[in-house]
Amino acid sequence: MGKGKKGADDGINLNATAKFAVLDLAGVAQPSFQAKQPAAAPALEKPSSGKSKDGQQGRRTLAGSGPKIEGAKIGGESFTAREKNPEWLKQRGATYARVKERREAELKEKKPVPISVTMPDGKVLSQDKKGNEYMAWQTTPYDVAATISNGLADASVVARVTYASFVEDYSAFEDGMEGQEAMDEAMADGEEEGPQSSDKSMLWDMTRALVGPVDKMEFVKFGDKDANTVFWHSSAHMMGEAMEHVFGSKLTIGPPLASGFYYDSYMGADALREDDYKVVEQEINKIIKQKQKFERMVITKEEGLELFADNPFKLSIISTKVPDGARTSVYKSGDLIDLCRGPHLPHTGKVKAFAATKHSATNWLGDTNNDSLQRMYGITFPDKKMLKDWKEKQEKAKERDHRRIAAKQELIMFHELSPGSAFWLPHGTRIYNKLVQFIRTHLRERGYDELVTPNIFNLDLWHKSGHAMHYKDNMFCFDVEGQEFAMKPMNCPGHCLCFAGAIRSYRDLPIRYADFGVLHRNELSGALTGLTRGRRFQQDD
Repeated sequence: MGKGKKGADDGINLNATAKFAVLDLAGVAQPSFQAKQPAAAPALEKPSSGKSKDGQQGRRTLAGSGPKIEGAKIGGESFTAREKNPEWLKQRGATYARVKERREAELKEKKPVPISVTMPDGKVLSQDKKGNEYMAWQTTPYDVAATISNGLADASVVARVTYASFVEDYSAFEDGMEGQEAMDEAMADGEEEGPQSSDKSMLWDMTRALVGPVDKMEFVKFGDKDANTVFWHSSAHMMGEAMEHVFGSKLTIGPPLASGFYYDSYMGADALREDDYKVVEQEINKIIKQKQKFERMVITKEEGLELFADNPFKLSIISTKVPDGARTSVYKSGDLIDLCRGPHLPHTGKVKAFAATKHSATNWLGDTNNDSLQRMYGITFPDKKMLKDWKEKQEKAKERDHRRIAAKQELIMFHELSPGSAFWLPHGTRIYNKLVQFIRTHLRERGYDELVTPNIFNLDLWHKSGHAMHYKDNMFCFDVEGQEFAMKPMNCPGHCLCFAGAIRSYRDLPIRYADFGVLHRNELSGALTGLTRGRRFQQDD
């Protein structure tokens, strides 16, 4: 390769691997990479891993695999004005009752057979306290826990189950467990990962009948990460039910977060206000006192389209994410019926304290070209004292909030004309420069050479690096003389171009580049949190 301008014609390519961009030079062989395809689950393994992809405030539902969910303006006249207990709640309930009769008829065809359950200490249980055998299709994790103690059964949020096998008449397809990952992506848009399970274990509702002998069963209480996720996911359903009752909102998605939960709903041109918190809290307190059971039911795609005929957002999810002829699951609590993988609490009475924490506007699928939605956040606990302690910690956290301190000390400011971008004021700039000086000193000691690279690149670079396929929604893109360019969201692809700018030998390695270039990321407006989550920033990349 001769000197001068380098490009695709000179045999230089950036090939995406599972994690990095690999530079290919003419005459230099690089290890090949092929994405591994998930193998079909063995018959005795669980039908679905139950894992969700990690994400921040918006795991964007439009970034999933498979067909894209319908975007643009689909809410239309489905919501025109606030209405308490709208008539469509009864219609949906009647449809649910008809579908439930079909599932109960299917369940009657199942043959209960004796099963055993092994506890973490190796003890094998096969009977309850009265001597009745545990039976597939009948015995639940709650029944098993009650065999040990009623206190354990009542304190457990969810069971972690590892099946030895499934009974002969169990079908993952009939149970709505096949192809569940696509639905998980569609319905999960929160900061918290979904309930985690090992390769063979899964989280199972305490009141859901077991479908085979169990190699290991654990009972998980509030305080465990998985239990908290289930607790707050159930609480999101409760808040969704309250919003349907008091506003007649059209629910979209309501996932758990690292601390709490939210629910997005379509309210047309209307918007949530702080004085709405009280009426929602009052409605949820009624729901708590009613101890509504969380009931899981499997539905076909056609039944789902009938069940959610009045909600264009649920229809969009079902139409695009549930294959023809397939099944998925819904959960019912009170008169709320919602698309959901679960698991959930046994009943709403497990929640003892609720608080609406904040609200904001967002958009369907995180796209500003789509319908505007109203998001309400909440937090719940199984004990009122926990909520009191949480509120005290929140007040202390406000006092330590860097945005508050920075404004008070005149370090930085923000402006609505450039959201998510800090203005460093004179005092703040002195601190900023001191930090850069400190970092530069350590970079030199560690053998790094500093670069200054462009802020904008032709999008071809990001296609070559593989970033465009997975990250374009988070980039600021624009047209330049008929070609698509973008502000750089990270430095490394530009560093690959610097590396490719000369003939290299293994004797040159290691080559360490540092860059304080300005980066821009098109973060969701609702996710912007001062310096910790912004649209313009600099990092030692």
